[in-house]
Amino acid sequence: MTLLSILAVWVLTLGEAPAFPPPGDMAAAAQADILTPDTVLQPPGGPTLAFFSVGSSEVVSIRVSVPFEEAVEDAGAGQLLRIQAQERMNQLAGRVGVRAEAHRTPRALVYQVSGAVDDLDFMGWILREALAPPDAGRFDAGLRQARVDLDRRRETPEGALAIQLLAALSPGAVPLQGSPGSLDRMGPDRLTALWARTHMRSRIRIVAAGRVDPILLLSTLSDLGLPEEGPSPQLPPVQDMGSPRLTPEVNRHWIARGYALNGRHSPAPQILAARHLGQVLRNAPGDYEASVELWEIGRQRALVLSGAAYNRGLTALRSRLERLPGEGLAGLTEDGIDALAAEVRTELRRAARTPWGLADLVGQGWDDTERIEAGSELLVSLRARQTEGVRNLLEELAAASPVVQELRP
Repeated sequence: MTLLSILAVWVLTLGEAPAFPPPGDMAAAAQADILTPDTVLQPPGGPTLAFFSVGSSEVVSIRVSVPFEEAVEDAGAGQLLRIQAQERMNQLAGRVGVRAEAHRTPRALVYQVSGAVDDLDFMGWILREALAPPDAGRFDAGLRQARVDLDRRRETPEGALAIQLLAALSPGAVPLQGSPGSLDRMGPDRLTALWARTHMRSRIRIVAAGRVDPILLLSTLSDLGLPEEGPSPQLPPVQDMGSPRLTPEVNRHWIARGYALNGRHSPAPQILAARHLGQVLRNAPGDYEASVELWEIGRQRALVLSGAAYNRGLTALRSRLERLPGEGLAGLTEDGIDALAAEVRTELRRAARTPWGLADLVGQGWDDTERIEAGSELLVSLRARQTEGVRNLLEELAAASPVVQELRP
């Protein structure tokens, strides 16, 4: 679980929206088209490729994602696979100036490259190396890095509070970075078995953007070294080692109020409500630090109001966080929500201007909803009036009893 920026979270929380704009709304259709692939290829046995013919004739970006959601006892396995993949990608990418990254989302492991069309075969080689089984000889080095990353997060007030709130909001939720106990009990054999259960050719999704023949692209990516789907391998047993107590250094009083969001609200009102509440905070600052965030917790979402204050500002902070949904309701206007929706649309279109950004936006929406068209549907919904949906959501928040967690100096 990580704290997410409000913009970044849209690609992780795409939900139901109209597949087509109302008749005559050609502007909405034109905006949605930037996230609609030109070609979708689905050869027998996979992989599925969504292709966008965009940009110059010199650059192509390829994003490969593997659906990956580990069990609680295997929390952090995705991070261990990502660490090894990134190391292998780095060893090759620098030879020809290819951009190569591996990262984890709540639903998938993602491997992405971008470079010159002339280096297409080389980029295919990088992806094959990234998707390869984990190296048992590199397991200990990757485990050390994962522990350092986790400890760095646990030792900060923000990280410790996020871990506490996650456990309170969704008991049994899987922390993407793992826990000390889950990392301690992970071994190279179990990690390899988890890789084999997930990294199969039929499961991977590819989004590519650039000026290149999609048939040539699919031919290059048809052999990524992944096995065909078969029986799931037996996982070696694990032994729970327990989790040591968090030891953050806390100088201020930290408070977080988390609201679990039900499935009745589509992504657009959630994004806009969070933006609106953040704007309300900025318009009337106090003697404290405060923020509004959307979280992705497995297949659930939550809106989190949090802040930190010294003793002199603690009462004001606590009161402000309690009153914020009501303040948001009182200050809600149709013009204001329309402006925020336009702002989000602009940011999404700006991100989609490059082959890398376009492939990543579409790919994350696809991973979250299992529908390639999720991104274009969101753009359409952001052109519709969303004030009533935001109002309904804020009314629910104002009447709800949130989960509250605190850290004291």
